[in-house]
Amino acid sequence: MSEKDFYYGLLKYSSINIGDEIQSIAALRFLPSIDKLVHRESISKYRADKKTKLIMNAWWMWRPNFFPPSKDIEPLLISMYINTDIRNKFLQDKTKKYLIENGPVGCRDKFTAEYLNNNGIPAYFSGCLTLTLQRNPKLKRKDYILTVDLPEIIVNEIKKRTNRPVYSLSRMLLPNKTEKRMNVAKSMLYLYQSAHCVVSSRLHVCMPSLALETPVLMIETNDKLLSNDGRYEGLKNLCNHISEDDFMKNPNIYDFEIPPSNPTSYLEIRNDLIARCKDFTGYDSKKSSLEDIENEDFIIMNLLNSMRYVYNDYAKYIQWFIKPYDLLKTFFRKSILRLSKHDIIEKNY
Repeated sequence: MSEKDFYYGLLKYSSINIGDEIQSIAALRFLPSIDKLVHRESISKYRADKKTKLIMNAWWMWRPNFFPPSKDIEPLLISMYINTDIRNKFLQDKTKKYLIENGPVGCRDKFTAEYLNNNGIPAYFSGCLTLTLQRNPKLKRKDYILTVDLPEIIVNEIKKRTNRPVYSLSRMLLPNKTEKRMNVAKSMLYLYQSAHCVVSSRLHVCMPSLALETPVLMIETNDKLLSNDGRYEGLKNLCNHISEDDFMKNPNIYDFEIPPSNPTSYLEIRNDLIARCKDFTGYDSKKSSLEDIENEDFIIMNLLNSMRYVYNDYAKYIQWFIKPYDLLKTFFRKSILRLSKHDIIEKNY
């Protein structure tokens, strides 16, 4: 450990949402070192012998009683989303005081910014930190179309409209160790950058794909959990997006052979995020998180290792099921992807 007045920290998680680790990978660009790992769901319990600089871009959170962060954290409140399920418990007096004293709060979406401003907390729309991800120029674009978290009816319709291979992924159960989780997240980013185009309903897919300069289409599905979801306010317009009904009714609404270029309005948000994070830590590596990925064997081994950890670590906590996709027959062949609806909260951090 070099002698300095503070540590650099990185958020870690115990969720099944690959987007959490991708958020941390985005923050890595601005950290000269990783001195401490800080668990999102126990951030008030964090202790250190000196201040820890922490970029707090995240989905906050399952356990509001563990917020605000401990006094040992020096925060950059940026790209934050406040879970609607906890909002009636979140803004206690101590939390409001903390956010005001350390603000203004950069919010990932306009919905969160409005919520905080309406409660007397200065806040602004910062956008998502994954928009600052750097692509690896050495990675070649592949021929496949990648669909992520889409209903089977949409995936089947995409297959009818193209002769290209269409690979389907969904949210994955992740291993219960930070290093393994980060490797799986890198594997997913590799797929996003290498794809001919990406089609998804999820922010944690579409925003990174924008940053990695892959043509991306967001389909607003009829899923009741996603309809009228404020998390998308200010973000969905950054990429090409259409409703599920419009997509299904109009076979010519999107050209999968020559996908339209992504809008460029996200670049202004990206540049502002880069400037704020660099100013906070004094560092910007400008490097791609995918620099160490040179072949597909790395991807396959990461995902296969993840599958083994899944059963050992999580099966006793949640109901899960195995569902093979086209990747089984093509790109991964031996990979088995899993779906689940719930995040996992560890008993001990």
